[in-house]
Amino acid sequence: MKFINTSGKRKSSVARAVLAPGTGVVRINGFLLDTWNPGMNQLKVREPLILAGDAATKANIRINVHGGGVSSQAEACRLALARALVEHDKK
Repeated sequence: MKFINTSGKRKSSVARAVLAPGTGVVRINGFLLDTWNPGMNQLKVREPLILAGDAATKANIRINVHGGGVSSQAEACRLALARALVEHDKK
């Protein structure tokens, strides 16, 4: 499996996701998803992982996000993550 690069935008937030072979670790700006912005915004980011099921456990995902507010950053991350998982599923 090769590296997959995707991006997502929401308002003025931009997120870039890199999907690589691995064990299912998700990091946002260097923080594990479990510790990044707990609450509803974290659940927004988890949505694509829940829908992808087993495919998400076979890859490590690194997301860098900047700009905008906390909620729009979460939605930009969700879009970038979903696009990466769709690309991964095609292969």
